[in-house]
Amino acid sequence: MIVPKLREYTLSFFSWVWSGIIWCWEALFSSYTLSGWVLLIILVLALFGLIIIFISIKSNNNPEYKSYVEDFIYGVKWRWEWSGNNIFNTWCYCPKCDATLVYDDSSCSRYSSVSKTDFICENCNSQVVASISGGNKRYAIGAVEREIDRRIRTNEYKNTLTNHRS
Repeated sequence: MIVPKLREYTLSFFSWVWSGIIWCWEALFSSYTLSGWVLLIILVLALFGLIIIFISIKSNNNPEYKSYVEDFIYGVKWRWEWSGNNIFNTWCYCPKCDATLVYDDSSCSRYSSVSKTDFICENCNSQVVASISGGNKRYAIGAVEREIDRRIRTNEYKNTLTNHRS
């Protein structure tokens, strides 16, 4: 019972495909101002051109600075990622044990005269590894990102890349 229905659907499908092929053949060789085969060649060349444009846009021609994702800034190791031309996921790590540092920006309250963020390694007996003056955690990360941007603009990052590769 299933086989005759399946056979009917298969024959119907192939009949539909064959009629499409016949229609394309007749359309290619019908009488136009331009022959159908010339239109076909133009279509193929246009598709080829679009594919080349798409590949060139999507190609992986990243600038050299995109491989710059780690550096020592303010005495600690900072790592970050790139999204387009923007830095994100910036964070610091202990220069001794490579543990993720935690921050303490409690001095940034309005009752304190000193605004700074301390970065502390919980793995190395909770020692303050680095301090960034000027504000809270958001300010400190912004300061690091501005320093990264400065090093890219002045090409200082190339020294870091060279040192990491050797």
